[in-house]
Amino acid sequence: MLHSPIRRGRPKGTGIDDSDRIARLDELLRVHPELRPTTAIRLMGYSNPSAIRRLRDKYKVFALKTRIEFSKDLRGTAPASSGHASEQTPLAMQPGR
Repeated sequence: MLHSPIRRGRPKGTGIDDSDRIARLDELLRVHPELRPTTAIRLMGYSNPSAIRRLRDKYKVFALKTRIEFSKDLRGTAPASSGHASEQTPLAMQPGR
């Protein structure tokens, strides 16, 4: 007789779509970079510790993905150089000129 394995602990994720809340949180943190995510979430009107934790954790994942995508974009748009010192050094800084 086959049984499904017994799961322990809390289920992974609630399925709540927080994308609009995360976008508002991101905008708030861009406008006020001195705020920490938890403080910004509280300013948005959330006081339930579970909701604060959920939003904070989702924001961390969102911010990490955004940084990774941004760094990939920067690497993709960087000009390729042949490696010559004269091409890398501005004309005013080259010795003997």
